[in-house]
Amino acid sequence: MDLVFVKAGGSWITFKDKPFSIDYRALEKLSEILSVSREYVRILLGHGGGSFAHPVVKACNVYGDRVTLILCHKATKSLNHLIVSRLIDYGLETISFQTSSIFFRDRSGVKVFIEPVKLALDKGFIPVLYGDCILDHRGYYHVLSTEDIFGIMAPLLRPKRIVYLERVGGIYTKDPLKHRDAELIPLINRENYREILEMLEGSHGIDVTGGMRTKIENTVRLAREYGIESIIVSGSDLKEAVKAITRGRVDKGTLITW
Repeated sequence: MDLVFVKAGGSWITFKDKPFSIDYRALEKLSEILSVSREYVRILLGHGGGSFAHPVVKACNVYGDRVTLILCHKATKSLNHLIVSRLIDYGLETISFQTSSIFFRDRSGVKVFIEPVKLALDKGFIPVLYGDCILDHRGYYHVLSTEDIFGIMAPLLRPKRIVYLERVGGIYTKDPLKHRDAELIPLINRENYREILEMLEGSHGIDVTGGMRTKIENTVRLAREYGIESIIVSGSDLKEAVKAITRGRVDKGTLITW
């Protein structure tokens, strides 16, 4: 079966304005989506840090790098434990990989020990990774996002596609949570992606949707260099999410291709 990378966005599975809070309805929906989709494709799951990791990293100036690294690991592992435990209770065969244990950064860049993840996929498990603070030879840590993880692993594992499950189901011309006239952008490709980046430069949507500019740049690169398409869709829409994961199509969402 095809391999699909799936990200559960941190702004979807947690309440970003409430430190260390989980949206259990989103977590239940994620369990449903994965349960249906795994019958048709193999899945590697990633999730963001949301309201667990971001408050800790932002407090670096208060704690200092050494303590921030420790607190970052404590926060990200806590969130990952809650998510994976819920997925297992739902009947999903998931295996958690602590990101900072298989990723590190040396003088030539970020490296990964990917063999255990490959083996887990071969055995039919759903490997779970997450945004984390990894060890860095130049300092104490380097923040590695889920998008970074996918960008490093994609050339090695060659997924059929990448699907981002977010609270906001796609990329919009404006922040749809604040502007009723926001319009969904259904397709981003070589013809319009630069225009889209310029349009989003000053929009509130970049902040609300968790750094959409970076997401677009990363996903466009994977599409251009490796032919790996990405889809951004609402995690709350079971039908659209499953369709995106299993078929690479959506009626309401954003497809990023080249």
